Amino acid sequence: MKNTMDRRSFLGLTAVGALAVGAGLAGCSPQQQTTAVANGAPESEASARAGIARKEGTSTKECDVAIVGAGAAGLLAALKLSEAGKSVVVIEKAPSAAMSNFSMCGGPTACETKLQEQEDATVTLDTMFSYMYDFSRSGVNGALLRNALANTGEAVNTMLDLGIEMELMEDTYGVGFRGRHYILPEGEERVAPLVEAIQTAGGEFVFSTAAEKIIMEDGVVKGVQTDKGIDVMAPSVVVCTGGFLGGEEMQLDRFNTKVFPLGNTLSDGTGINMVLDAGGAWDRNFSVLGNECGAVSAATEGSPFNPDWTNVNEHYGYWLFGGLYTDTAGERFINEEKIAQYPLAIGGEAIIRAGKAYVIMDSDYYEAVKGDGIYAYLGEPESWIAGPEADYYKTTPENADAHLQQAIDEGWALKADSVAELAEKFSLGALEEAVERYNAYCESGVDADFGKSAAFLKPVKTAPFYAFEYVPSAWGTNGGVKVDSHLRAMDKQNNPIAGLYVAGVDQGSVYSMPYYTNEGASVGLALGTGVYVAKEIVSAVE
Repeated sequence: MKNTMDRRSFLGLTAVGALAVGAGLAGCSPQQQTTAVANGAPESEASARAGIARKEGTSTKECDVAIVGAGAAGLLAALKLSEAGKSVVVIEKAPSAAMSNFSMCGGPTACETKLQEQEDATVTLDTMFSYMYDFSRSGVNGALLRNALANTGEAVNTMLDLGIEMELMEDTYGVGFRGRHYILPEGEERVAPLVEAIQTAGGEFVFSTAAEKIIMEDGVVKGVQTDKGIDVMAPSVVVCTGGFLGGEEMQLDRFNTKVFPLGNTLSDGTGINMVLDAGGAWDRNFSVLGNECGAVSAATEGSPFNPDWTNVNEHYGYWLFGGLYTDTAGERFINEEKIAQYPLAIGGEAIIRAGKAYVIMDSDYYEAVKGDGIYAYLGEPESWIAGPEADYYKTTPENADAHLQQAIDEGWALKADSVAELAEKFSLGALEEAVERYNAYCESGVDADFGKSAAFLKPVKTAPFYAFEYVPSAWGTNGGVKVDSHLRAMDKQNNPIAGLYVAGVDQGSVYSMPYYTNEGASVGLALGTGVYVAKEIVSAVE
């Protein structure tokens, strides 16, 4: 049993009784939040639109398939293609596959796996597809979603066969099935069996090498240009570089706000830009895997987590608790209870939508959280499944004063004698009216604006009052270029670009907005698309 809690073991219980995984994929550990490799600086999106320059390489590698990215999708695609007899070269910007988000994530959701069968908890493809497609409100490519999910079981079973240990999680959020597979090893220990199996099957890795451009001739895919002067020539290219968490320009373009990166910043949108440069088009859905351990401030530098995965400043945790939240105008903008229930999925999207968000509370709330904790203060609502675990991120008497003063000094918190002072400090023009309205709902027990349950309605009445300003933070991004149901990149006329495939989170046609509420959906779909794209390439050339 684990004795300490980490951000991958938040919200629920594992099969062995230890604290469990949060709402979905989480990214790299703080120790792996590296800056971009010097020789792998990304092309900006503006440059991509103008056309990425073609630079003839000084050497070439010939293969059947060039794969850009050694994360979940890239590794599974490379393994299945190599086992099928295809010559494969994997191009990876990092010095090893152990720097991907996949190497540190909690684990995938999958259907029809060995572990599910062993525990008499098999999740059928129909069950998982129906849940996720219904959640998306038909906003994703339904055929692609089904094809990807249909291959998640093979992906998980392949990893199990390679000795990568997993545990089948309980149904943490009441979705009706046990889909999440918690991967026990991390980092190099996790990816090494896959890398070794790929190499044994004849696949080749080119590490510390950044892909720069899809080589096209007369509209036909010819290979990949790299920053090391190596042109990897192949009639089929798979782009799966892990999204754009490290790409500030793309964040601003897609989200209209910057997102503090918790995961792998080497995933900077370069892969997406290469596909756009080759004639691809954007899809519509963009979501983030939000910070399920609370929030961060504009003053946050480095990792917001301690080695035991508590928040560096305990006042980050209020974003989890479902109190009174406002936008930059000082107005409520969401049922805050939903964020407490699904902090990674819905919480991440809510703060992206707002750009900045403010948690407002009075002294009764503040002291209760610091003392008995938020779960007890709310009366231990049974509907808040993860509530008993959320207090891991509460303020504590031994740290509260110092952490509050730090937050005030850094400019993202205020303790005041009146709500008016809070409003003035953060220019929240509508705050006083919002608090008055909210307090009336707390008194009546009915939230007439957003329908928050009575248990989460706590008034803001007793001085002193507190405000905390938060900004978006995430473990990764979901969404990118448009693909068809075979993972072929689509051009601006909605025609597939032969030979150019996009898998994992670089494609935007299977990930919903907001992020799916069944935990592990992001990495599960990445693994499934990796297996599926390999089958599509093999069948396309046979």
